[in-house]
Amino acid sequence: MEPPLISIVICTFNRPDSLARLVDDCIGRASPKGLRFEVVISDNSPAGYGRDIVAGYQRGPVPVRYVSAHPANISIARNRGIGTAHADIIALLDDDVTIASGWLDRMYATLDASGADCVLSAVSVRPAEDPPVWDRETRQFVRAWPMPDGTPIPLGRGGGSPVTVSTNASMWRRQRCFRDGEPFDPAFGKSGGEDLDLFLRLRREDLRIAWCGSAVAYEWVPAHRMNFRYLFLRAFSGGQVFAAAVIHNADRAWLSASGLMLRGLLQCAGGCLLLLLRVVPYVMRGGSLTPALAVLLLKMAGAAGKCFWFYKIPLYPIEAAGQR
Repeated sequence: MEPPLISIVICTFNRPDSLARLVDDCIGRASPKGLRFEVVISDNSPAGYGRDIVAGYQRGPVPVRYVSAHPANISIARNRGIGTAHADIIALLDDDVTIASGWLDRMYATLDASGADCVLSAVSVRPAEDPPVWDRETRQFVRAWPMPDGTPIPLGRGGGSPVTVSTNASMWRRQRCFRDGEPFDPAFGKSGGEDLDLFLRLRREDLRIAWCGSAVAYEWVPAHRMNFRYLFLRAFSGGQVFAAAVIHNADRAWLSASGLMLRGLLQCAGGCLLLLLRVVPYVMRGGSLTPALAVLLLKMAGAAGKCFWFYKIPLYPIEAAGQR
């Protein structure tokens, strides 16, 4: 058999049903144009269910391979999956997404035409139940940008960009971006932020990122992830790992840490003043969480996270425990 042009690497942890759904999607819908690709399942789960799922595809039209990745750590799973892949082009998908028809075709066409090192696709949402009234559009999980395919995505020194830079629904040139044996730092493997850390590290080497809005991945969001309590913790953790990744890649770590902590304190103070203006309407509405109040509280949580970047909350294990 000819070697694959693209390896789709899927890291999985305790989501057997959604993993099987995504593998079916990749085989049946990823490339109507017939690009040669393989699917690599990097199984980070204690049960090792991925092996049985992969066994069901052994005689299919697309090679589906299994690799065990332990201990439970998303960075270890990503590194193991990439290290096992056979192709020079790597596409990364999380196990809780599905993809629109032609996702792989559009991503590869954009990577090829733009000459970029990395391409990010759009991410839409398929919630398990009606979203809460304070966030009908589930903005916390969406990645959208009204720009043509191939538009460069700027990435500032502080990690800022017009879209969320993450590895979910992305495509990479392996020789350019994954030369290191461990491109994703295991220190971020239980808290998240491993993707931003990599983006910032590659930025020093003039990483070129391009947008591909015509390729769409759909994230399946369960009910517990739309709960405000979870989103508040996620926002706090997001502030922590944002600061930790920026500090980790700064030329003067102590100066960067001081600046980020000061910024977080000022943002919290400003948020408290605004909060006072929101409390009366909040009480008058009978305690119902309004969109404006929810956004403010989530921003304050992120700001507070910057002040406590040095102890990253293990968000992934906490979330996994909450699903039991």
